[in-house]
Amino acid sequence: MQDRAVTTRHTILTTAAEVIIERGYGGASISQITARAGVAAGAVYFHFRSKEGIAHALLGLDLLEGLPPRRGPALRYWSDLALLMAQRLDTDPKVRAAPYLAALADNHDGWPSPWSAWRATVTRPLHAAKREGELQAHVQPEAVAELLISAWAGMAGHRTPGTAQAQMRTFLDCCLPGIGRPSGLGVS
Repeated sequence: MQDRAVTTRHTILTTAAEVIIERGYGGASISQITARAGVAAGAVYFHFRSKEGIAHALLGLDLLEGLPPRRGPALRYWSDLALLMAQRLDTDPKVRAAPYLAALADNHDGWPSPWSAWRATVTRPLHAAKREGELQAHVQPEAVAELLISAWAGMAGHRTPGTAQAQMRTFLDCCLPGIGRPSGLGVS
């Protein structure tokens, strides 16, 4: 895709996310999105077939976007991922809209559900931490990943804007002592 097309697509997705956050999916319209984004309806339909197509694109959120490659302990990488997810809730409307749309996807036939992909993303570093002896013996990586995804989704929908990072630090301060071996603890 050409640079201009990439920029237009990004603008449409960001604006659509803002409108969806403010009005809900049912209350958002293509005309509201185009007016706010300053693009023609044809540009929206060039990139997406419909409002549903925009929602599907937002559901394709990559949780690892912006996270540098792992260096150091796996549990530290997992906590860095959690903090990045929270930081992105505070700064990126596409990320804030994704958990809301994912909840809707559970009730819409044909909508892709990202929950299993998101859980897998946050489970992988926990499995690495388990293999590398960083987790306490009783810890089940899938259960901890589910807890993180649930907390993150809750922060997206029920938080004061700009506070997700602080909430995630509190979550990690509570969670890490219960899952990590003392030598593997720490939040960056």
